[in-house]
Amino acid sequence: VAYCEWDGEQANAMEALRRADPQAHFYGAVPDLLAQETFDLAVILLPPGEAISAALELVAAGKHLYIEKNGARRVGELGVLRDLAAEKGVVIQVGYPWTHHPVARQIRGLLEEGILGRLLDIEARLVTTQVRPGLRDPNHWMYRSATQGGGILHMEGGHWLTLFHYFTGAQVQSVTALCNRLTDEIETGLEDVATVALAFDSGVHALLHMGYLLSGVGMGNDMNFILRGQAGAIHWPLTGEFTVSSAAPAWQSAPVRTFQVEPATRAVYANQWGYEFVADFIHAIRSGARPPVTIDDGYQILQIIDAAYESSRTGRRIEL
Repeated sequence: VAYCEWDGEQANAMEALRRADPQAHFYGAVPDLLAQETFDLAVILLPPGEAISAALELVAAGKHLYIEKNGARRVGELGVLRDLAAEKGVVIQVGYPWTHHPVARQIRGLLEEGILGRLLDIEARLVTTQVRPGLRDPNHWMYRSATQGGGILHMEGGHWLTLFHYFTGAQVQSVTALCNRLTDEIETGLEDVATVALAFDSGVHALLHMGYLLSGVGMGNDMNFILRGQAGAIHWPLTGEFTVSSAAPAWQSAPVRTFQVEPATRAVYANQWGYEFVADFIHAIRSGARPPVTIDDGYQILQIIDAAYESSRTGRRIEL
């Protein structure tokens, strides 16, 4: 129906959209969009520092929202949006789509079958290239406090925290963290390395390690996701392949197995599983079903991230 963008630096992107979508209308402010157009939902693709104000205007007008991660810089800001959405009866989905990845779904199925027995702990790692000229522009909004709200934990951590919730079916009870600035390029006060230990109300422990640490020579990303249970373990390097070892009786003939999953392709972000994540949001609006990642889920993610920063700052374990 329409696009709304007020940053002059996005003029080239807007011109490309006009060519690609000539039937759409274009606006420079949300009030003008709301005054001139009739529509059911909006997709907010803005830095967290800008997203929350636009989201509040749209929800106040009764519009459903798909909002990119993290939706806000701090959990208190997202709490205001959550409360307004409940008052207005609108559906909000937050852009953490990894629960729809076919490997994640297959792992969830194995956990429900009891292949690992009782889940004991989860370990996740994302180490990627440094914030410095030639790799990640230190002046980009993703690496600034005013626009993003934090360092690598704030920018990327929500994806893995969402998977922690998805696999455990439990809630975080406490957070202990170290968040530090190890290079001199990322903005002072933001972390380029974060190590976060979580205790869930189910008894599961989880460790999340993240860093903008790689030099750009060799691998661009160092990723892994490990789940350990009393009867086995799953190793997933965030590709289409994962390995399961299990002492379950049904696996005695082949206790270690490697699975290869080829996600279906589609000309959209995250291929077919990204499409299905958005399609389920549309279905939730139409049917009243629960969207895959709700505003409450997004609130819990930012609550954990804020608690990690408090733990690192104070040296204390933070209870949620």
